[in-house]
Amino acid sequence: MSEKTNASQRVMLTKRLLREALINMLKTRNINKISIRELCQVAEINRTTFYNHYGSQYDVLNEIADMYIQNTSFTVMNDLAAGKNIDECLTQVLQYMKDNLEFAKLILNQDNYDLLTHITISLPQFDHMVIKHLPENLDLEEKKAIASYVQYGTVRLLKEWILTDCLKSPEEVTRLILYIAGRTIGNCYN
Repeated sequence: MSEKTNASQRVMLTKRLLREALINMLKTRNINKISIRELCQVAEINRTTFYNHYGSQYDVLNEIADMYIQNTSFTVMNDLAAGKNIDECLTQVLQYMKDNLEFAKLILNQDNYDLLTHITISLPQFDHMVIKHLPENLDLEEKKAIASYVQYGTVRLLKEWILTDCLKSPEEVTRLILYIAGRTIGNCYN
């Protein structure tokens, strides 16, 4: 095996150990109570190695959130771009969220971590998708406001669903999200 491959595998292992350690630590305390020293001890990684990859424990959390967003929101956007049915795409992502409920709750329960903002920054194409379905007679600022309303409302609805242990099925929540988004966009045509 080449030296470059070995180095790449070591980096992946180091990052995985740090992510796993942070997730385990988040089960008992908030991220702002976790020091880099403690995180490195739990991961069995020295601090110099930590700083080769991250600047803070928040960077590790952001990487974890990015991976989660990649497996949820980006999947929907890519599937929609490929022409798949929105109901099916959204239901599949909601099932993933439900299957990973413990992790989703850990991220959402971080008082100082704004997952909504992180998702918004990570998904600028969401706005474009909503905007393209709005009437042409609306100006761009109105379209952006409506897209933000739909996005934040959807994320808030999902947050409530997760925090109530996904009592409704992914299919029911998909129908509700699409109904509300459809009504919001549909009212723009009146």
